[in-house]
Amino acid sequence: MLLTGNIYEELNKAFVNALKKSESNRLNIYQEFAAFYNNDYESICSYLREATLNNPFSEETLKNIKFRHVNVIRKIISRITSGIFLKDPVISLIKKDGSPDGRMSSLLSSIKFIQKVKEAFSKAVFFNIVEAHIVWDMESAEMRIDILTPNNYIAETGPDYLKKTKIAVRKAGAGGEVYWSYWSSNEHYNLMNGEKIPPPNNKDMVNPYSHAAKKEYALPFAPLRIEEGDNYYGEPNWNIFLHQKNLDIRLTDLNETELKTLHQIYLGINTNFTKGESFKAGDFKQINNVKDDDKEPKIESITANVDYTSVRDNIDWHNKLVLNSEGISSGSSSTELKAESGAAKVMDELELYEKREEYKSTLYHFMIHLLNIIRVVWNYYNPAAKLDSNGTFDIRFDDSRIFESTDEKKKRYDMALEYGFKDEIDIAMEELEISEKEAIERIKARTNRRDSFKKTEVKQ
Repeated sequence: MLLTGNIYEELNKAFVNALKKSESNRLNIYQEFAAFYNNDYESICSYLREATLNNPFSEETLKNIKFRHVNVIRKIISRITSGIFLKDPVISLIKKDGSPDGRMSSLLSSIKFIQKVKEAFSKAVFFNIVEAHIVWDMESAEMRIDILTPNNYIAETGPDYLKKTKIAVRKAGAGGEVYWSYWSSNEHYNLMNGEKIPPPNNKDMVNPYSHAAKKEYALPFAPLRIEEGDNYYGEPNWNIFLHQKNLDIRLTDLNETELKTLHQIYLGINTNFTKGESFKAGDFKQINNVKDDDKEPKIESITANVDYTSVRDNIDWHNKLVLNSEGISSGSSSTELKAESGAAKVMDELELYEKREEYKSTLYHFMIHLLNIIRVVWNYYNPAAKLDSNGTFDIRFDDSRIFESTDEKKKRYDMALEYGFKDEIDIAMEELEISEKEAIERIKARTNRRDSFKKTEVKQ
């Protein structure tokens, strides 16, 4: 390399180039994660071809092979994240005077707040971190939330590597051209082919939310991070990703081997058949001019001596190992009819229960951050209908319950009735999720209907 400046300038150039290369590698890794998460079969095949070239498939085999892909990522993630949102959490904005702001419910419903939080949570379990981008659509004059995975953005941090100071989001224009939407605490512009372009309705290229009381709310992006690492992004869930990739390769290998064994490979000895000649039912093949010292013409069938049962058991074992490492019962993937014991189910549910309680804390802080940014964005574009800037947000999650069978639930209610700390009205309120007044009305209606039916039977 030719050095043209002083040693400090050259070292700085080398450092900047190393960062760019590292960032490029990071984006490529997350792009592969995104392909498997989004179930993009064509992209998945390209990654699998790259991974299996000469290991175990030759280049010639890969030209004709059709990869088997069975998506297990969503099943595992669904099992991990289930049980937290049994009911939608109650979210309210308490104004400075202590009264709740009734507009919050309709606003959060219009932007599909809970659905977006669930989407962010599912993706974060796999990618470790996602960004919820609050967008104000100028054309429709409406707000929406986009959930961004790390393959579509680059974040820069300050002294605290867990807090971003700048972010660039990869986007596609109307003509399919790719550009970056750049945000800092003071600036906002689009970057295309190295040129700064003002966003629509923002010719000065300023961040419209730079007035936010807290700097962290000036960027319209709320991060949801599952585990802290040694950089802003942390480490994605390699456990699930590598398992999915390995599973696809092994299923494809098993399928190819079974097909070749089923149709067999034939070896012709001294048959003198023409190239491409094949057999079919009822064929008669005549072989003439065989000399006494020639080998006897014959056709042999070659079959692979493969223990397919062991291969399948080995794949199942790997699948159960990954599930157990994620705190999920291996029975979740079992196709056997043998039921898991009640004690084992309770232990599995206890482990997941503890994990869900930890996730609730993470989600609580994420949602509070997101709600504060939503308020900043809403107030900027709706000055006549501002939300109270001094108000506080309150989030109440529904209590999680350990798995409970119908018989166990009945025993619990019977005990509550026996000891007198619950009555039929309490049980109706809990089971039907209704108010005390509605529960009383329902019980009265059912009692009257039952008494009326009994009177009719007596008359008959």
